[in-house]
Amino acid sequence: MESKKEKKIILFLLILSVAIFFFFGFFHLSKFETTDEQLWKYGRIKNYWQAISEKKWEKTYINDKPGITVALISGMGLIFEPKPETHIIKNPQITQNGIFEVFDSMRTERINYAFRLPILIFSTLSLLLFFWLARKIFDSGWLALFSTLFIAFNPIIIGMAQIINPDSFLWIFGGLSVFSWLAYLNKAEKKFFWLTAIFTGLALLSKYTASILFFFYFLAVFSKIIFGEEKSVEPRWVIRKMLELILVFIFSILIFSLFLPAVFIDSKYLVKGISQFLNGKNIFWAGLAGLFFLAILIFWKKFWYKIVNLIQKNKRWLLVVVGVMVSLVFILLLLNVWTGQKIVPLDEMKDTAYAQEPKNFNFGKILKQDGFWEKKGKLFLMEAYPFVFSLTPLFWVLIGFVIWKILFKKIKPLSEEITFSLFLFFIFYFFATVFAKIIANVRYSILLYPMFALLGAVVIGEMMQFFKKIETKKVLSIAIGVVFFSGLWTLWFSRPFYFSYANPLLPKKFTIHDSWGHGFYEAAKYINSFLNSENLIVRSNSNTICPFLKGKCLKSRRVNLNLVQPDFFVVSKRGVLKVRNQFILENVKNEKDSQYYHQKLKNDYDWAIFINERPENYIKVLKYEK
Repeated sequence: MESKKEKKIILFLLILSVAIFFFFGFFHLSKFETTDEQLWKYGRIKNYWQAISEKKWEKTYINDKPGITVALISGMGLIFEPKPETHIIKNPQITQNGIFEVFDSMRTERINYAFRLPILIFSTLSLLLFFWLARKIFDSGWLALFSTLFIAFNPIIIGMAQIINPDSFLWIFGGLSVFSWLAYLNKAEKKFFWLTAIFTGLALLSKYTASILFFFYFLAVFSKIIFGEEKSVEPRWVIRKMLELILVFIFSILIFSLFLPAVFIDSKYLVKGISQFLNGKNIFWAGLAGLFFLAILIFWKKFWYKIVNLIQKNKRWLLVVVGVMVSLVFILLLLNVWTGQKIVPLDEMKDTAYAQEPKNFNFGKILKQDGFWEKKGKLFLMEAYPFVFSLTPLFWVLIGFVIWKILFKKIKPLSEEITFSLFLFFIFYFFATVFAKIIANVRYSILLYPMFALLGAVVIGEMMQFFKKIETKKVLSIAIGVVFFSGLWTLWFSRPFYFSYANPLLPKKFTIHDSWGHGFYEAAKYINSFLNSENLIVRSNSNTICPFLKGKCLKSRRVNLNLVQPDFFVVSKRGVLKVRNQFILENVKNEKDSQYYHQKLKNDYDWAIFINERPENYIKVLKYEK
């Protein structure tokens, strides 16, 4: 236990980290627009609350994510902006019957503040919950503080806390679910069981992807059996945990249904999303495996003890194998980017897949000659690539240290439990995206960041034990200093585009992001600086610039020069410039054709911004040559 003085220091550092999180999150909060946010601001959020007020329960299903937590929390913005849809100007004379998209740009930032600030405030306050739960997991205020710091100083999480999107709540409720379950396994207090169920329900309300949490819960129980106390081997304890997992599922579904009453009108809204992960075939085999497992626990206890004893005798090797697998992922990805992606052409694979539409998961001829497992290995690296290089260099060091200690030293039982379950979940998560044929980006990996913050705290605890010959206060002081300094350094130099952060170990010529709306505010500011800017016409391959323009946006990517001549072209990397979202000029006579402008983008543009100084993550502006 910490002394009173230590508790005061921990409290001060906790409040400071929470304040830093909010400060960086508030900076630039209104000065960007991401893809799909308009759908939430001008429709889905208000539709949900209208459906509730009018008791039209079926209409509470507002999206296939389903994104209900977005409506619940970001919906507070309706108090200040009750008619956000009027931000879009519908006057047919101004829009020329829909040729142009026009916004009241004077309201743009005010509306963004209204709907984003509740998300940022909620995200900031959630850090206190993360700290409290981590305190119960570790029985240590210091380690709980470190896990909170790793969340608070994570640029990806801060970037996500600024965006009106279901993933902005998936990391919160999914992360809190994981922390609650681990706290329950450590403390065996019923309140943590109920918190797991509640947070899991809210995570499912954010995004159906949260159903993958149940696999982690199972892994955590499995890890407890292998590395935990003797009582966790007993069949009675294992059966109880399996039944509790079923109860967590049932109660989380009740929470889900309570806030999405469309489920009571038509059950398809419940099954629709979860069936992506828990379809009939999966449920059948999982149920069969569960019954077989239960039969062993009840009728063949001797056999159960033999299996467990065999696993426990080799538990160190299990941990070593998992640690080696994770280290191989990091090493191969690092070698791959440092050799110009000659081992696996990850960027080419993603670009090709996006050219064919991501849902087709088609990589053309790139993987044609590969065998089944070679192909799956390359796809796994492609999926893990954005997440791995969005972790800070400090995290690479921490992960390297814990793997080194696993290989050559010994770590504490609780550290073994958490490390084993998190490493195994990391591997499973990206294999799941491969088999689900989903091209993972940083946003799709958002659930892993709070989990790895917990892993970071585990490693700090192991470091304190490793350097036990040095006075504990000195080790803590150095660790706190390093985490604070590296965290602030990362946030300061990635501002204001936190969500576009990429590890410095990734060569500048590569990027794990596209702009996703970042930089378009700055492009609009440049265009708005011209005289008579309210009459300027812009063709952009992303409509995220449009709310900030004083002038007009062309909606179609086909520009008929007989009808309209644009003043500017705005192009971002999003959409893979070579094959998607290119503008096309029709009825070209004496003017330059579209190919001329696309060629000009390479080195003869009029204005550009490179997000976090990465040449492949850009917004470029070209003047139309009349």
